[in-house]
Amino acid sequence: MDKKKSEHFRKKLLELRSQLLNRSHMKSQEHLRLSPEDLTDESDHAAAVIQQSLALNVQERDRWMLKEVDHALSKFEDNTYGICEDTEEPIDEARLEAEPFTRYSVEAAELREKKAKRYANFGT
Repeated sequence: MDKKKSEHFRKKLLELRSQLLNRSHMKSQEHLRLSPEDLTDESDHAAAVIQQSLALNVQERDRWMLKEVDHALSKFEDNTYGICEDTEEPIDEARLEAEPFTRYSVEAAELREKKAKRYANFGT
């Protein structure tokens, strides 16, 4: 990957990291606690619990993405960004545009998914 494209992806990752951190900061300032005043009946309580669960799922996904973004950024230091961790082949730039923190080429990701499904079905 040439230097210009490499810098493009590095900037893209830094922007994504900043967005994730800002969203995390905003969410941490919101209270996830259920307020008794807002829970006048069982349907209000159920809706609040569902909303809280969704918010926690989003936070967990953001933490995972932040970890992946940081990992991708660390790969710039040893010039391995854009290289599949399984095949050691270059990752297609269109894939990096869609998911700049990806670790695997499409082929490697599909193979990993097939293996995961096979082992998931093994016990059933």
